[in-house]
Amino acid sequence: MVILNKPRNVLIVDDNLKNIQLAANILKSSGLYTIFFATSGEHAIEQLELREYALILLDINMPGMDGYETAKMIKSNERTKKTPIIFLSANTNKDSIKKSFECGGEDYITKPFNETELLHRVKTHIELFCAKERLQYEVDEANTLLQQYKLVVDMSSSVSKSDLEGNITYVNDNFCKLSKYTKEELLGKNHNIFRSPDVDSSVYKELWDTIKSKKIWNGVIKNRAKDGSCYHFEATIMPILDQNGDIIEYISVRTDMTKEILLRDDIIATQKEVISTLGELGEKRSKETGDHVTRVALFGEVLAKAYGCSSEEIELLKMASPMHDIGKVVIPDAILLKPSALTNEEFEIMKKHTLYGWEIFNKSTHHLLQTSALIAYTHHEKWDGTGYPRGLSGEDIHIFGRITAISDVFDALTHDRIYKKAWSIEETLEFIKSERGKAFEPRLVDLLIENMNEIIDIKNFYNK
Repeated sequence: MVILNKPRNVLIVDDNLKNIQLAANILKSSGLYTIFFATSGEHAIEQLELREYALILLDINMPGMDGYETAKMIKSNERTKKTPIIFLSANTNKDSIKKSFECGGEDYITKPFNETELLHRVKTHIELFCAKERLQYEVDEANTLLQQYKLVVDMSSSVSKSDLEGNITYVNDNFCKLSKYTKEELLGKNHNIFRSPDVDSSVYKELWDTIKSKKIWNGVIKNRAKDGSCYHFEATIMPILDQNGDIIEYISVRTDMTKEILLRDDIIATQKEVISTLGELGEKRSKETGDHVTRVALFGEVLAKAYGCSSEEIELLKMASPMHDIGKVVIPDAILLKPSALTNEEFEIMKKHTLYGWEIFNKSTHHLLQTSALIAYTHHEKWDGTGYPRGLSGEDIHIFGRITAISDVFDALTHDRIYKKAWSIEETLEFIKSERGKAFEPRLVDLLIENMNEIIDIKNFYNK
């Protein structure tokens, strides 16, 4: 606990007792400080182990451990590192002053010092030290109190109680504000009046299964307000038990997340648009329509669903796959736009677009851009290991790369390119079948054929 207005300990460190006595007499005259002294750096370190100090007056030129070394030791000690140091020295050169501050000094007074200056400098640094000490105490005390208040504040955000059937028995003002119902309209009603059709019924089942088993449920839910608008909140729902351990009611504490969810959705939509636009730019660079990346993304979505990928994986693949050929922006026009077959040397350069695509996005810490880098890097790998750039094979190729590879080839073959005319669906499927187990994963070839009607619908809709 911080004791206000108590005399503060000051340590004077100097190998000259006359200098110590002079400084001590000046400071004692104020009646504000208790003075201690040490005649060497080693002795000063010992003194610091005995008691706490509000300030250290430290000479530089001392036998044995000089002032610089002493200051470094003081500042390296977790217990004493915040104790301010004022160097007292006859050295007036810039290097000495600079080194003093580099070693942790807060101030520097040259000898012979002025009494008034010494008093004011000491007073200033001790007041600052005490202020910091008081502030730290207040912060620590506030944190202790905040931990106790936090539960109360959180639980008063938006609170409701219900009986065992989910009928509302209590709501606070914040709950009414969020739901746009009055208390009179809510009391006795069932919580299901807020249910949004966008929320799968399995969410509510899992919620009720949890709290009925006397466990706390936590999650984010989308609800519908009285006026039909939707709002999102994070809820903690806790069963309240009696002395026998039986549930007597449920209490729900909610935090409004509507702004955060809408902002997140807006950011995701923006990211998707930026990625798609970049993908289109990459295709236009190679004289292809931007609809190629749209079709590849939608083909990939169909195949990912059929493959059994999660909804999160499907959405991520759909958003990132337009970046599969972004590395082509680095390929020279003479190679990228060549209407005839590439030479071996030219093809080696063209193959580098996978590496360039990886390098463009790989340094990002964002999951979407990391996925874009992954797809760019792997969409020319082949199931049998004959692809590039790394010659990966089988399931060592990420599923996103495998799906994008077959989607990209199907779309490329069925549309005009600068070096060829479009193939028919039949010709394209015959080629893809011939590459089953070679370029493409057999299962994906089968899924492409099984879902060909949907694939063709997408192709025809974006047939530009």
